[in-house]
Amino acid sequence: MSDLPEYETCPPSLASRTGLKKAGLVPTGDPVASLRYRTPNGYRTCPLFSRTDTRSEKDAKAALKRRQANAGGQFLLIPFTPEQT
Repeated sequence: MSDLPEYETCPPSLASRTGLKKAGLVPTGDPVASLRYRTPNGYRTCPLFSRTDTRSEKDAKAALKRRQANAGGQFLLIPFTPEQT
């Protein structure tokens, strides 16, 4: 069982990943709570993220592109020898 607070309704300061995506945001931190909701098959939970620990989806995609470009230049992280096949 998680030690995160559990809510039956979502507070305005928190949002699920889907709610953030609809607002054009992505979470930058770990979940701070969980939302418990009922389905036909029983109860389920989903993580809730703080709206203050987010950034725009456009900024997140740009940061991912920069990280991928920088990783391509760091070839010495994995030593390569021609003898390995």
